Amino acid sequence: MSRTTVTFNGHDLTAECHVSDLRRPMLARDLGSVDVPGMDGELATGATLAAFDLGLTLTIMGTDPAQRELVRQSVADMLDTVGEAALAISEDGGLWYKARFMRTNDGKRSVNAESFDATFRISDPVRYGTLRTVTVPAGGTATFTVGGDYPTMPTVAVDIAASSTAKQWQLTLDDGSYLLCAAPTGSSGTQAVAFDCPSRTLTVGTETVMMPGTADWLVLTPGEHTLTVGGNATGGAATVTFYERWK
Repeated sequence: MSRTTVTFNGHDLTAECHVSDLRRPMLARDLGSVDVPGMDGELATGATLAAFDLGLTLTIMGTDPAQRELVRQSVADMLDTVGEAALAISEDGGLWYKARFMRTNDGKRSVNAESFDATFRISDPVRYGTLRTVTVPAGGTATFTVGGDYPTMPTVAVDIAASSTAKQWQLTLDDGSYLLCAAPTGSSGTQAVAFDCPSRTLTVGTETVMMPGTADWLVLTPGEHTLTVGGNATGGAATVTFYERWK
């Protein structure tokens, strides 16, 4: 039987200590409901995936307490991150979580080992897989397949030519939703434009701007999709990137 390995922020925790007792829910969900006057119980209004805590036990082996302390400090440095980092468990076949390290309990010391129960917070309760890139030619379309079993949101990068008149660049998904950006003002030159759908930000050059209210951030469901460049602004090929995601 192969050994389970765990990496966090690019560091192999299992190279420093024994990792055991993995604890995570099968499917964490938040159930929506409303109270209706005169109705027994409650009215179900749907469900969403819920954030959850993932736990595991880290055991540092060795007969020399001083050497174990050095390993403890090394593992603590690996866990000491700011923000989210990739947490990958080998049995997930290359998939990984965006995780924040929360804490460990007080260590339990025995003659030849010290164990710590570690907890990671999974705020985005899905696993990430392959990073995909799709190129949509200027004024054209691109058809592609989104893998995984859960929706994902892309980022889009394109260079748009400046215009002395009001012009717009548009990227439309086959469900009718679209990204929209006004061309930079000026008589010549181009500006780098970046749509970050996961964080819902639009950047033109170095400036963050509002996307017009008629547009919306793109959501890619698993399956085949087509993206089409439209509008009357002149732009180069658009680079669309996204992670396939799994429950």
